[in-house]
Amino acid sequence: MTRSRAILLTGASSGTGMSSGSGRATALRLHRAGWPVYATGRNVAALEDLAAEGITVMHLDVNDEESMVAAVKRITDEHGAVGTLINNAAYSLNGTIGETPMDEVRAQFETNVFGLSRLTQLVLPGMRERGGGRVILMSSIFGMFATPGRGYYQATKHALEAIGDSLRHEVRRFGIEVVLIQPAPILGGFVPESVADLGMDSHDNPALYKEFWDYFVDWHQAYRLSDNPPLRGKIAIRAEDVAKVIEKAVTSPHPKIRYPIGMPPRVLPKMRAIIGHRGFEKFVRAFFPIP
Repeated sequence: MTRSRAILLTGASSGTGMSSGSGRATALRLHRAGWPVYATGRNVAALEDLAAEGITVMHLDVNDEESMVAAVKRITDEHGAVGTLINNAAYSLNGTIGETPMDEVRAQFETNVFGLSRLTQLVLPGMRERGGGRVILMSSIFGMFATPGRGYYQATKHALEAIGDSLRHEVRRFGIEVVLIQPAPILGGFVPESVADLGMDSHDNPALYKEFWDYFVDWHQAYRLSDNPPLRGKIAIRAEDVAKVIEKAVTSPHPKIRYPIGMPPRVLPKMRAIIGHRGFEKFVRAFFPIP
C-alpha cells in the first residue's frame, strides 16, 4: 500500500497555532497544490474562510480526546489513514518560572506537548498499516535556547525537539518520517499589545518584575505585523515563509530532519558553538529583555 495523501493540520483557526496565520497559510498552500487538507481548530467558525476555499474543516481540540479520535476516524474512513500530521496547535504562556501558577504550567504542556503527543499516537497505526507517513512538529528557534519570561513555553519547544528525535528512530522501519520545523520569530506571532494581555495580574509580583514586563511588551512591538517592520523585526519571518517550508517538508521524497526558517535559527547555534555557553548567555542578556 502507498502512503495516504490526506493531511491533518491542527491550529488552523485564528488565535491558535503560531497565532500568526501560519496554520492558515499552510492549509491554503497545500490545498492549492492539490493535497486533501483537513484544517482543524477549536473554533470551527474561525475556519469559514478556509472552508470557502474548498478546504475541509473540522473541530479538533488537542485537549479533547473525543475530538481527536473523531477527526482521525473521519480521515481514515475517507482516505485509509492520515498521511501527514502537521502538529501546529500551540499557544505561548508568559510568566516567570518562580511566579507562574502550576495549573497554568500544566495547561501549557497539555496543549503544546501532551495533546500533540496523543494525536500523534492516534495517527501512527494507520501510517504503519499503509507503510508510510509523515509527522511534522512545529518547534521554534526557542527550542534551541530560552529567554526570561517565556521559559515554560520554550520548555515545550525543547520537549518537541526530544520527542521528534526519539520518535524518528522508533518509526523509521515503518516508513514514517518525522520532521521538526524551527521558525524564527514570526511577524504578528504571539505579540502582546499591553501588559494586561500577558495575564500577569493574577500572579506576578509588580515589585519584582513590573519594569521587566513593561519593557517586554515594548520590545516585542518590533515583531508586530507591518509592511516595513523596524529594527529587529526585519529579521523576523512571515507566515507565508513558514508555509513554503512546510510544503517542502510534506512533499520532499527525502525530507530534512530539521528545517530552520530565517536567519537566527541558522546563525545562533553556530555562534553558540564558537563563543561558548557563557558567551551565549551574555548575548541573551544583551539582546533580550532581562529582569
